[in-house]
Amino acid sequence: MSRPIHGAASLLGAGLALSLALPAHAHGIAGDRIFPATLTIDDPAVGDELTAPTFVYQPQSGSGGGPETRSDNYGFEWDKTITEHFGFAINDGYSVIHQQGANSLYGWNDLVTTLKYEFYENDAHEILMSAGVQREWGGTGAVKVGSDTTGWTQPTYYAGKGFGDLPESLSLLRPFAVTGEVGYQFSDVPTANTPAGPSHNPNYWNLGASVQYSLQYLHAQVKDYDLPDVVNHMIPLVEFSYATPSTAGYGATTTGMIAPGVLYEGANYQIGVEALVPATKATGTRTGLLVQLHFYLDDIFPTTLGKPVI
Repeated sequence: MSRPIHGAASLLGAGLALSLALPAHAHGIAGDRIFPATLTIDDPAVGDELTAPTFVYQPQSGSGGGPETRSDNYGFEWDKTITEHFGFAINDGYSVIHQQGANSLYGWNDLVTTLKYEFYENDAHEILMSAGVQREWGGTGAVKVGSDTTGWTQPTYYAGKGFGDLPESLSLLRPFAVTGEVGYQFSDVPTANTPAGPSHNPNYWNLGASVQYSLQYLHAQVKDYDLPDVVNHMIPLVEFSYATPSTAGYGATTTGMIAPGVLYEGANYQIGVEALVPATKATGTRTGLLVQLHFYLDDIFPTTLGKPVI
């Protein structure tokens, strides 16, 4: 599970018989499709997972007379299943903002928690759907690194669709999959009085999508092209994340990121690397980098930490 990207600096069983050393159970599975843990948006599954760390590097050009900055964020997330299809997640991060000609700023981000329920699975058509509620606990992070003093709540819908049901004539398209999420973020304090006058905290529509091509799926379900083993474990993808205000607020504008990259799927872990390309002028002009190490606890500790509570 991933928190929404709102600005320039804030920023993966049964029926699957692979010859690769892949997870034998758990994760987001629909039919022969494994939906990986995407990096900037959330996947449509519930699982027992640990992300540690997620490193985000995001430079920003100076504007309005301000200095150039570089933000380094070190994030983590823990996902835990309560039942097979219901779980929660906790994530946070520590940011360091380097300012040209000034002291660096350090501090924790606001804590974010998520409740999520996977309510639909269609194996024949490789479809997963989930619904959840995210909560940012305002005031738990450092304001100097951009953390919010007020929190927000966001109901979110998640979905994933693989194209393994395409006909044999389109077999090379069958490894494709798409995932997406749609959330509406409610601010705790839409309007607050400050010494400078009223402060308006807008509500947001948060939209995300990914387009993936699983070389695992190509190898195991379409045809073995004798590619190197390391390539057969990869999933090239592009993710898109946008936040657009639905109500008026100071400085409210649409921000977004386009994140092309690649995932490497190990037996019980995943390594992901993506570029962070600003999608709007308000987001910035400099390209950043995201690197993530993700562990599947349901494979590492299947009888203890990796199993549902109930």
